[in-house]
Amino acid sequence: MMSRRRVWIPVLITVLCAGCGGPPPPTPAAGPQLVEGGVLFRYRNPDAKKVCVVGDFNDWSPTTDPMADDNSDGEWTLFYPLAPGTYAYKFVVDGKNWVPDPANPLSEPDGFNNRNSIVKVLAIAP
Repeated sequence: MMSRRRVWIPVLITVLCAGCGGPPPPTPAAGPQLVEGGVLFRYRNPDAKKVCVVGDFNDWSPTTDPMADDNSDGEWTLFYPLAPGTYAYKFVVDGKNWVPDPANPLSEPDGFNNRNSIVKVLAIAP
């Protein structure tokens, strides 16, 4: 029978060296990011062929605001100029799947037994 110490030493070495060398792991999309002049929307889905952001700021149009995945890493982005306020939004994936932002915990019922994600744009103090 193997002692506990023999089992835990390799596990401890693996954990401690996990960050040693090599490229850092990809960071997941972290929901909408407030930037000067608006919001940077981000959505991670390496299997998607097309992603659009839809919301009350673009009349929920599923084709008006396509997002870009310029380096084909599966992270789709779009800057959208938004004035201060509270906005509901979702992502439309491949023209048919309407999904709330999985990286944004702020949401509200959408009236169709699902959720809309919420982004709050604050006024910048002078």
